[in-house]
Amino acid sequence: MSPAAQEYLLLSYMTPILSPEELNSSESYELVKVLGHESIIEFVLGQIKQLRWPMLVFYGFNIALFVLIAAYTTGNFMHSYISWGLYWQYLLFGVLAGMILVIPFHEMLHGFTYKLAGAPKVKFGADLSQMMFYASAPGFVAGKFNFYMVALSPFVVINIIFLSGIVLGSGEMQWGSLVAVFIHSTMCIGDFAMINYFAAFPGKKVYTYDDHSKKRSYFYIKR
Repeated sequence: MSPAAQEYLLLSYMTPILSPEELNSSESYELVKVLGHESIIEFVLGQIKQLRWPMLVFYGFNIALFVLIAAYTTGNFMHSYISWGLYWQYLLFGVLAGMILVIPFHEMLHGFTYKLAGAPKVKFGADLSQMMFYASAPGFVAGKFNFYMVALSPFVVINIIFLSGIVLGSGEMQWGSLVAVFIHSTMCIGDFAMINYFAAFPGKKVYTYDDHSKKRSYFYIKR
């Protein structure tokens, strides 16, 4: 990639694009969806059925990991890579690490990427009724490139850490890291569902922002 292209991508990411007022007042932008935060699970369940490129990446990556887990387990029956006591111990470690222990780090990465994009403030919270943790930037308008970076940063960074455990760790650590990367990847389903909605508008400029006072997220496309 040329230096000019790199500079363009950097500026397009770090420069705030629009304000909510500009989106609402200009005829150049069309409101295509209002997402109530109480309906996020329903939204995610709808999106995971739409096989656009983000969901294909999500399913392909996780199916490959599941096959590796099945292969490792079968191989352990045949060749005893590790004792079955360590197998179950590190299976539990992987589940806990991928599902629970990474939650603060996962949300901090969302928040850090929002701040890097220029969001003036970031809010963290949880909706336990939907078993959901979140980081959001109230009133900050994110374009497609910004939002992809925000949504995918935990998936990329945390999974690289877990994958390094597979490459560099001992037998039991390799097993636990494999389980952890699979669990964490499946837990990223909401992030992939959100970018899957963006992918429903190929060739279009898509923008979104959160309104915490109304507990709504708004999505616009440029006409």
